[in-house]
Amino acid sequence: MPRIHRRFSEARPDWMSQADRLGYHYYKNADGSFAWREDVRYEFDRSSLTLIRSVTETLHQLCLDIVAEAIHRPEGLNEFHIPAHVQDVIRASWRRQDPFLIGRFDLAWCKGQLKLIEYNADTPATLPESTRMQTMWHQQKGHPHDHAPLEAHTLIQHLRELRRTGRIDPIVHIVPYPDNIEDTTHAVYYGEWVQQAGMKAVHCELKDLDITHQGQLLHQGRIVRSMIRMYPWELMFRDPGAHHLQNCGCTFLNPPWTALLSNKALLPALWKRFPGHPNLLAAGYSPQDVTALRPGPYVEKPLHARGGENVRVMIGEKVICAQDGTYGAYPRIYQEFADHRIDGVTASIGAWTIGDRFAGLTMRESPDPIVRHTSPIVPHIVRKDSFLSRILKWR
Repeated sequence: MPRIHRRFSEARPDWMSQADRLGYHYYKNADGSFAWREDVRYEFDRSSLTLIRSVTETLHQLCLDIVAEAIHRPEGLNEFHIPAHVQDVIRASWRRQDPFLIGRFDLAWCKGQLKLIEYNADTPATLPESTRMQTMWHQQKGHPHDHAPLEAHTLIQHLRELRRTGRIDPIVHIVPYPDNIEDTTHAVYYGEWVQQAGMKAVHCELKDLDITHQGQLLHQGRIVRSMIRMYPWELMFRDPGAHHLQNCGCTFLNPPWTALLSNKALLPALWKRFPGHPNLLAAGYSPQDVTALRPGPYVEKPLHARGGENVRVMIGEKVICAQDGTYGAYPRIYQEFADHRIDGVTASIGAWTIGDRFAGLTMRESPDPIVRHTSPIVPHIVRKDSFLSRILKWR
């Protein structure tokens, strides 16, 4: 049976200075808590990693089925509360087969079975922690075992292939969310990966983008033809300039159709389309949609909540756990509660996808049932089989 364990571990005394050297500066939250901790670690066996890989790629394909279905039904995008004036932007993006770059599933480990919590397929965060920070920790503390970091080389190769096939421009503009140190750091990392893929990266602030008379995006006199952006689609679609998206001629990574993947309406749509699927949690638009099938606790989520904001864990009318936030005005969905504690601590398995393939792990944990933006990332190892276990398997 696949196994995952949480173990105590000795933290490196100089890990903060090492993080600074990697350009990862936001490891301390505003309240003084740490967004990275390494006094514990998660240990996977090889079979658990194999299971996560398989489930991740299966779930990605199921999600693509939902996107295709929503786009082909005349009213399909209304269920995702996509504004009417940008729905054709999403349809055109899907029909052009605009390329998917990167996403991260949040998965619950429930007694050896994986359940989908949500899909962060638009502007997914934690790149420095999931690549260089995890890798440096592993080099210094994780041997002789393996690990499964977010594979930067796979992302570079994917970008290189997109350029080779003419799907993106040789100049890629990198646009962070304004005045956000985390997204500025992500922009630096993306820029380095774009350059390693053989293209030119141009860092660009959102306020420095203009619109030509023909509706194209313009930055310092240059037409923007390819962009990696950290300004989320739910905000872009409601921006006064959104009407330019249809004819701007820019290839966005991730593209407009991924707005459906990062939308919590995906969860009821998946459950409706694949009821009872072993990797899905019951979900709907009222508590009764969930509790009629699965009596017990349930989770209330706004359609566009990020980092656990405005999420509530409920049982009946009683609030078990809640997080404040800025997404309270959005419509809500309801999802079956998954107790995903590993050795007594709530742990979220971040399973990365690049293109349509599994591309690594990120572990995040919380002392209560809600995993938040401020919840710490924790390193991991993948244990190598002992000589005796290999002999027993061979027999």
